[in-house]
Amino acid sequence: MTLLVRWGKGVEILTLKIASMAFRLINRLFSFSICIALILTSCSHSVERKKSEFIETKPLKAEMVSLHEIISPDFMTLKGNNLIISSSRSKPTMLFAYSTPSLEFKADFGTKGQGPEEIKLFPMFCESPASSDLHVWGYSPVTIKRISISENGKIEYKGDIILKSYETFNDMSIIGDSTFVFYLPDKLTVKKVDLIKNNESTITLSKDDHREGFFYSNRGNIVTSESMLVYSYLFKKQIDIYDLLTLKLKTTISDGKKYPKPIPIDFESLTFHYVRIYAGEKYFYALYNGIKKTTSVEPSRFLEVFDYEGNPIVKYSFDIPPFLFVVDEKNGKIYGFNENYEDYLLRYSL
Repeated sequence: MTLLVRWGKGVEILTLKIASMAFRLINRLFSFSICIALILTSCSHSVERKKSEFIETKPLKAEMVSLHEIISPDFMTLKGNNLIISSSRSKPTMLFAYSTPSLEFKADFGTKGQGPEEIKLFPMFCESPASSDLHVWGYSPVTIKRISISENGKIEYKGDIILKSYETFNDMSIIGDSTFVFYLPDKLTVKKVDLIKNNESTITLSKDDHREGFFYSNRGNIVTSESMLVYSYLFKKQIDIYDLLTLKLKTTISDGKKYPKPIPIDFESLTFHYVRIYAGEKYFYALYNGIKKTTSVEPSRFLEVFDYEGNPIVKYSFDIPPFLFVVDEKNGKIYGFNENYEDYLLRYSL
């Protein structure tokens, strides 16, 4: 059986066998392209979207613990069985350790000055979830000092991490031995730096069409666990969860509402949403405000608790809301500070 194909005046004869082979080849190429498309589709990045909805809200009552050593805390962190507080206004030392959960004063250290072991700037904590050492930035613009605190309050300086250059570091973390993560709020950029290989990767969010960085609608804060990075937004009710290894966005948590962009320099119109965030081992804790900055009503400040998959766990309300806080998951406590009660630390039982 043959198939005749006319070509000009001549006649070419193409056997059916050859035509069949050509058809099979085209069919295989088509099937191969379909397989490639399916593989690419299965490997494409998808973001899971979840609602910030909680079944119940549990009230927390503050226990007030007298605070004599510090003037106006700046930052708090937990390391071992210690609550460590930094206070740049206190003199001559600016770092203070308290036993947990008792909050008994244990030690003060970190002398302000220009000497080789003195803090030249204001101290900020560099969170280090996998390390037993406290990490403190501020001894110089490019120095993070490793410090251990014994059970009896003995302070030991164990070495320095020297950074390549200074940037406006915020929300710093050391992951493992050599990964440095920090946030640049006016650039809306998160950086992850390998301190050994000296390479970096970034997350950069879009800016509004003006230069007033504080009023960028995507401004927020970050925290990290050993495997996840969490970004909470200041001017909308949204939290994003990234894989720390790849910096790929995994999950977005929101209420589904669209919020107006902040108007530069117009503080009266600002509504603050997630004002602080803390990373625990099992959960992360987002302190939610939700009212305008200029309101005369003291913010209620709910604490929303999520796991690292973005699932809502529980929501807490406060009789006295904290402005600063950390969560002691081991002892089932929250330690906080409210500047309206400046002579006290606040302790809540979960």
